[in-house]
Amino acid sequence: MLQRVVVGIVAIFLGNMAQAFPDRPIQIIVPYSAGGIADLMARTIADRLSQELKTVVTVVNKGGANGVVGARSVARARPDGYTILFTPNTPLSINPLTQKNLPYDPENDLEILSIVADSPIVIVTRKNLGVKNLKEMATRAATNNGGLNYSAVSIAGVLTLPMYKIQNELGFDMTPIPYQGAADAMNAVIAGDVDVGINALGSALPFITSGKVIPIAVGTEARIKEIPGVETIEEAVPGFKSSIWYSLSVPSGMDSDRKQILADAFDRVKLSKELQAMYAANYLLVPAKKSPMEMRDFLKRDIERWKKVIVDNNINVQQP
Repeated sequence: MLQRVVVGIVAIFLGNMAQAFPDRPIQIIVPYSAGGIADLMARTIADRLSQELKTVVTVVNKGGANGVVGARSVARARPDGYTILFTPNTPLSINPLTQKNLPYDPENDLEILSIVADSPIVIVTRKNLGVKNLKEMATRAATNNGGLNYSAVSIAGVLTLPMYKIQNELGFDMTPIPYQGAADAMNAVIAGDVDVGINALGSALPFITSGKVIPIAVGTEARIKEIPGVETIEEAVPGFKSSIWYSLSVPSGMDSDRKQILADAFDRVKLSKELQAMYAANYLLVPAKKSPMEMRDFLKRDIERWKKVIVDNNINVQQP
């Protein structure tokens, strides 16, 4: 009898703990500097999340080492729900493959609670290059003995690896010209300093519609109305789609009730008018809802597909 009473008291206590969450401010860690699309998205999410959870939600920028510093800080945080990682996929599915001695394991130290948005990529050329699609680009590069080049954001980043894959599949080579960030890489194409560039569709659309660059392929499943004559990447490389995906993760080992509270709040935030407006303004797509198992499998598949590209192209692993 006494044992049942004790068990009942413990159950009530734990239930009250779950109901009380959150009872203090929550931090969303963005592993990049302020001002980029990840930072802007995180701040929009934080504002709405604070309304959903009735607590203060702040954004903290912890940039460094291509997302390693911020991701590590969340992986090492207490799994109590008060520290959340908001990031594009690089720290989760690219860094484990490209950085030696990574100080966190995305598959074991972190748990994705929500995949918030997909940002399709687009491949563009300088205005006077004269190619209309990927196959024409491949033919031009092959006949020029590798004479074409492209602006590369890092050796093996989310905006560089797709270009390796396309070259492998279509059998041609281009010379990567390194740039510090996506904005500099796009400006180089606009200026005509490089032949080809790759960027998030939302970031590139203003330059496409103004005629400063020419789109030749988009990473969506189907052609899009904004640039209807532009082929998808998959039309040239069957089965290959590419996007930058953004997610909210917590440290592994978190209480299941708290995870559910956060996951449900994230789902409501995604449907809010504030997020919908940001999706529309930046051509972000809302992914279908995934279960925890589906999100783990999604991450594993993303790691495996980029691992093959890195191995096939003998890309050297770097120090973080």
